[in-house]
Amino acid sequence: MTTALTDLETRLAAPGGSALRDALVARAARLETSLRARMADGLPRQDFPAWHSVAEAAAAAQTVLASWPVNDTAAPASSGPTHPL
Repeated sequence: MTTALTDLETRLAAPGGSALRDALVARAARLETSLRARMADGLPRQDFPAWHSVAEAAAAAQTVLASWPVNDTAAPASSGPTHPL
């Protein structure tokens, strides 16, 4: 049995984990696309390393999340609030 170290690991392992993973991958992809578009439009030289690092981190997050084992069981219907992404 694996011990979850973070709340995210617990949520990915719970029913509905695959939907959460897919949503987070899409969010990271949108972030990366937005950052790279802004970088392509031009940034002050001193800002480029920080923006590039964040874009690379968003790309890495997509890779890690896409390979993460998740629970494909559908999440139960709930009338309560959902956890924010």
